[in-house]
Amino acid sequence: MRRSFRKIGAAAALLAMMAMPLTNAAWVAASDETDALANEPDPYVIAPDDAQDYDTENLKLTKGLSYTKKDGTEVEVTGAIDTMVFMADPTSIEVDGKLYMYGTLDQRSYADEFDAEGKAVGNTNDPENGKVLPNKYQTKKLGIYSTTDLVNWTDEGVIDMEQVMGPDGQPASAKWAWNAWAPTAMKYDSDGDGKDEYYIFFTNGGDVGYVKGETPTGPWKDEIGKLLWTENDHPEKKEGKSTGMGSRFDPSVLMDPDTNQAYIYWGGLGESSAHPKCSRAAKLKVEADKVEVDWDSYTVLDAYYHFEDNEINKFEGKYVYSYCANWSGEIKTDKYISGGSVSINAYISDDPLDIAGDPANPGDSHAQFIGTILDNPGAELFDEWYNNHHHMFQFKGKYYMLYHTTALDQFLYKDFYAPAGKKSMSYRNMHVDELEVDLDSDNPSIKVTPTYEGPEQTDDFNPYQVINATTQSHQGGLTRKILDDGTVVLDKIDTGDWTRIDGVNFGETGASKLTAKVASAMDEAKIDVFLDDPENNDNKIATLAVKNSGEDNYEELSADLTGVTGKHNVYFVFRGTGYNVASWEFSNGEQGQPQTPPEVLPEASAQPEASAQPGTPSQPGTPSQPSASVQPSASVQSAPTATAAPDAGKKVTLAKPAIKSVKNVKGKKAQVTLKKKIKNAAGYEIQYSLKSNMKSAKKVEIKKASTLKATIKGLKNKKKYYVRARAYATVDGKKQYSSWSAKKTVKIKK
Repeated sequence: MRRSFRKIGAAAALLAMMAMPLTNAAWVAASDETDALANEPDPYVIAPDDAQDYDTENLKLTKGLSYTKKDGTEVEVTGAIDTMVFMADPTSIEVDGKLYMYGTLDQRSYADEFDAEGKAVGNTNDPENGKVLPNKYQTKKLGIYSTTDLVNWTDEGVIDMEQVMGPDGQPASAKWAWNAWAPTAMKYDSDGDGKDEYYIFFTNGGDVGYVKGETPTGPWKDEIGKLLWTENDHPEKKEGKSTGMGSRFDPSVLMDPDTNQAYIYWGGLGESSAHPKCSRAAKLKVEADKVEVDWDSYTVLDAYYHFEDNEINKFEGKYVYSYCANWSGEIKTDKYISGGSVSINAYISDDPLDIAGDPANPGDSHAQFIGTILDNPGAELFDEWYNNHHHMFQFKGKYYMLYHTTALDQFLYKDFYAPAGKKSMSYRNMHVDELEVDLDSDNPSIKVTPTYEGPEQTDDFNPYQVINATTQSHQGGLTRKILDDGTVVLDKIDTGDWTRIDGVNFGETGASKLTAKVASAMDEAKIDVFLDDPENNDNKIATLAVKNSGEDNYEELSADLTGVTGKHNVYFVFRGTGYNVASWEFSNGEQGQPQTPPEVLPEASAQPEASAQPGTPSQPGTPSQPSASVQPSASVQSAPTATAAPDAGKKVTLAKPAIKSVKNVKGKKAQVTLKKKIKNAAGYEIQYSLKSNMKSAKKVEIKKASTLKATIKGLKNKKKYYVRARAYATVDGKKQYSSWSAKKTVKIKK
């Protein structure tokens, strides 16, 4: 089986300095070569000729993220976290035994215009209307993931700066957050009501601001409606001097657990100097309605070979400041930095503001340079150097590091990039590994060894809760979709795709029932559930028969379970296409009901903004769940169990139509022609939009199944439209739909 391209078979100066390739010159070369790359395929779409029948007996599972090493050995990359989206620059906070990770969402960039020399002129985020470019870091969104065990991770949605509003009612993106990079997180009860507030600081590409939430997943607000600082706020500038900083970005915050004093660290882009003095530190004043920098505590840091990526922690009573070293060739022979260019290095100190200095001449400084703690993980694992951001944290008695690589980019697009001589376009994904921390010895050290496997699971996974369907330790072929209310669901499902949850402990009594919430535009689909081995039919514990509920209507499917006890890895294997899954829920055999974890988050004071945050903030230890708007209505009949067939006469099987052509005809119209009549159809719905994601789409209807042409009127001249179609049948006065056809485009010229 192959996806559409055989996935399974095989600020200009500022951005240049942030590029993945080893040197800035390499970045320029990469940008100039994009004319060799055609329109990028969608790695999550199966080519029609290669799709498996949903009920095939010889099912072939989609390959999950893996890497082929230089010796030809292929390994599973289970230490990767975000295998459905691209995400980088990690940070995290722990809330009652649950870790929330935040990061930059890498949105893919494309060029739709080129100059005479073939260089990109215009940028777009439309993959169907341009050629793929190296990562331009064009994003106004931060991603959120959560975990209780560091192996199974849940997609909690996004913080969208176009939806986060400031005190004047304007979105943060319009005022200052025109980019959202490199977040850092802090929790603190700033108003003294006994409940923590949650702060996410990040850079807009040059300076730093923050948003504030009532829970770790929002809703979020732009509390002060402006940046925390600009270049002109720095004391050097007020004295008419240069700050010597390449940029005032990449913040890191620490709320000292012993003093409740907050500190912030920022700056970087010292490209080659051993002593660029391009980083800064200061105290923060955190009040109920605002955060401010205490400029009286402003400190210039002499971080050795600093480039970017500030990080501050307090481990074993010591302050730990770490960062990414620069590109200097001298680092290769430096006796203090063993990891070379773009490695992560660190200091320790008992003074949070006296935290860096010259390792060769420390003088009276409290800071002690401990050198490299992470070599560039690309060189270690995936044979590609890139910029290097990290985050260290303590969780359930051990130390860990989050970092990013280009593993997912290489895996999804390796066949696509290979003809152009590339490994990736520098779109990044997150990984986690355990840290070794020893700060009490005569030679203090912190060290992490990047792995393909990731850390050991910290806790068994509790199945007796509502489990967001994106929760997984590993998966093959799937991506996510965020609904209008913020709920995150599995998307682009094809036969053979799968997800896995590791270390699921059903206990001695065991599980008696599995319930899923599914929205489907077709009947020819089902979900098989296995324990431990998805290719052994003896390990199958349930089959959920998917029914046509309508593509936006989530209904419950359920199956009775027997003999499901003990601890297992659980596989959900998908058959068919045209449906989305919101959640799983196991019931305990003894109680007949799911067990609810006892911890409860503070209630949010406001509803989540549409498309910005998950619909229902989850409890600690509980992946997020669909909000009320995606629950089945009271009038919906009970869903059949996994073994029950659809009621005779109540459901109609409809194949999806195919569009033969879409032509522009005189009068700013488009004529749509379907290939053939669809069996059991009563008619067809034609949908058209100016956007490839079909947002704000309009529709026309064909009311006879034998009629295969429709005319769309009132279109705009010189505009490109996307068109798709679906068939419908009417049963008991209600319409049932097929899945949508592939989209076609038409340019209006007359």
